[in-house]
Amino acid sequence: MKLAILLLLATGAPAQERTVRGVMQSRPGAPAEDVEVKVHSVPVDPPSVPASEAELPDDDLVLGVVVEGKAMAYPVRYLAASEVVDDRVGTTPLAPTW
Repeated sequence: MKLAILLLLATGAPAQERTVRGVMQSRPGAPAEDVEVKVHSVPVDPPSVPASEAELPDDDLVLGVVVEGKAMAYPVRYLAASEVVDDRVGTTPLAPTW
């Protein structure tokens, strides 16, 4: 089984933001309030490379998953930039977060 490493490339471009309206509680039992929250776009189906081609230090922390026999590793330092990735491993939708 080959391990694929996800590489998210920072472009330096500002993240696309949009405002979403919803209802939220500030704490359990608190009254629900109407809120507007700014959200940014997340990477969708980002490119990946085989582990043998990944230029990551051996001690890099990664979030790993094996689905349908396919292994995928998401470097935490890249996940920290976007907090979530909309990806697919095999035929299974996946949203790794940090």
